[in-house]
Amino acid sequence: MGKKVKVTRIVDVTEMGRAGGNARAANLSDAELSAAGSKAVNARWAAYYKAHPDKLKEKLEREASKAARGRRPKKGRKR
Repeated sequence: MGKKVKVTRIVDVTEMGRAGGNARAANLSDAELSAAGSKAVNARWAAYYKAHPDKLKEKLEREASKAARGRRPKKGRKR
């Protein structure tokens, strides 16, 4: 039989993840942090549209109708 291990402290996994994310963010440049955030947002939207293909179809139809009227589709918010 293996050795018995005594657990002295329960570690909350979510706290460990938060600490790692904050440490990683501190080591990234502003451009790298922005790129990582953009990648995460795009991944969330891709997952949403994969789960709701009808919403994606509606979005593409709206953009196509705007293009037909001579308006460019939005690429993001201006700050």
